[in-house]
Amino acid sequence: AEIFESQLLVHLTQLADALRAKSVDRALASQEEAASALAALRLAQLPPHKLPFEVPEEYQTLPRLNGRATVEMKISSKTGFRLPDGQSVVPTAMLQLQLDGYHAPLTAGNFLALVKDGYYDNMPFQKVQELFVQTGTSPDQKKKPARTVPLELFYKTDSEPTYGSTSDDDMRATDAPILPFQAFGALGMARDNEVADSADTQFFFLKWKQALIAPGRNTLDGFYSCFGYVTDNEQLLSQVNA
Repeated sequence: AEIFESQLLVHLTQLADALRAKSVDRALASQEEAASALAALRLAQLPPHKLPFEVPEEYQTLPRLNGRATVEMKISSKTGFRLPDGQSVVPTAMLQLQLDGYHAPLTAGNFLALVKDGYYDNMPFQKVQELFVQTGTSPDQKKKPARTVPLELFYKTDSEPTYGSTSDDDMRATDAPILPFQAFGALGMARDNEVADSADTQFFFLKWKQALIAPGRNTLDGFYSCFGYVTDNEQLLSQVNA
């Protein structure tokens, strides 16, 4: 933990220097490095493979992720993906998904269980819009959702998640979540907008940055469960087509 703390201080100093110099590129790079160091520091402070809270008894039968997990997802496109060098085009790309079971154990656990069962294998993207990419409804009618999971929200001021109610329902619309929909590649679980506990297999990738909107002040935080982030090649999501 001390190593990550030292790295974080270095990156924060670099970020401050970049801001004083009004260098946008340096500031963005330092911000990402500081965020990575902070995430590593937080992870080092958490107990491995154990949740620091109890999941409610009514949800004990649902899949659960006790900690973090990495999922590699191969995506393909009819027009291919242009790599960051601006010249190379490849037909497929690999995304790295970091699932956060410390703060969304049931949502992340359900997703990971579906991945392990092969539910998403060869599944096309079904909804591609300006702000998000969504998939998860199997064209195979035999592939029925195995279960539904509750809306799962973890506020920064709390010590455990809240289940079954939106931030508006609980009069907490201005409370910031630990996992905000504020980064390109944020992972969210889709659901029936009228039924909080109706998520099953459909999920979405966020395709925009909400840098000017504070966590808890947008239309996604507090309404959908965020359960992780794409941490590698997330920018390629902007090239996905249905």
